Amino acid sequence: MSQILDEIRNAYSKIGIEIEGIATYGTYYRLRCGRCAAPLGSVGDKLLPGIVSRIVNEQLELYASGLLGCKCGYQKELARSISLEHA
Repeated sequence: MSQILDEIRNAYSKIGIEIEGIATYGTYYRLRCGRCAAPLGSVGDKLLPGIVSRIVNEQLELYASGLLGCKCGYQKELARSISLEHA
């Protein structure tokens, strides 16, 4: 597994999103909710090192408000707890 894929997996795992199998030609991977396994989109592995963590961190407010993430609310719960820790 590539270093960037590990970085992507680690960044999304903190908000309850799992990386699933390859979606397209080995460069895009499916994102699924860690609680109910609902599909949430895809992510490419052609990102610069360090950028995916920054993207996820900058989107925490969107996850915490429920504008991003699964309808089951798992990402909302986790993002709110992360936001409270950093407040």
